[in-house]
Amino acid sequence: MFIVLDGIDGAGKGRQREEVMALLQTQGIKVAGEEFPVHNSFYENVIHPALQEQTTMNGPSWVLSYLLDKTLQAPTIEPYVGNPNNLFVADGYFTTTIAYQSLLMQQVPLEKLMEYAQEFKIPKPDLCIYIDVDPEIAMKRKNIEEGHDEGLDMFEKSIEKQQKLRNIFKRMVTEKIYSEWLEIDGNRNIEPIRDDIIQQIRKVTKLN
Repeated sequence: MFIVLDGIDGAGKGRQREEVMALLQTQGIKVAGEEFPVHNSFYENVIHPALQEQTTMNGPSWVLSYLLDKTLQAPTIEPYVGNPNNLFVADGYFTTTIAYQSLLMQQVPLEKLMEYAQEFKIPKPDLCIYIDVDPEIAMKRKNIEEGHDEGLDMFEKSIEKQQKLRNIFKRMVTEKIYSEWLEIDGNRNIEPIRDDIIQQIRKVTKLN
């Protein structure tokens, strides 16, 4: 199965992916995963400088960058989709592109973005799990997180954007935009959040 963890910046989706994968692996369960956007040379040279506002991209360029980021991983993810015996966990994904590029920044209409998803053959998740966190808490987490030598990016440093994104993700959960969704309280400690995620994963897979 293909499971996506998503939420605003600082929701802990990357940490939870690592925690979930590590615990399942100790239980003898094979699980693969990836963070999105993938931190490869394309990210370092195109997406990252734009996020840090070191370079400028117009709306279509932002959307195309994230579409390419996802479609390049399609051959890896596709075998997991709909397969209850195997598990691939992503943090962030095309759902993030929907929230940020379409519903927040309005760089492309939602209907058009859905068409792009089909045209670019982007694998659709079996389930998306939204980790809901208060933006104030999320920003405190981001400020102490490692890997921000250049400072927070254009989205991470804006409490206004994060508040809007929280409402957007809640709308995506309610309206089941692009995928089936579940919501989990992310304002707690790491372990109970991880355990809730694993419980939900077990419900949709045949993993022991």
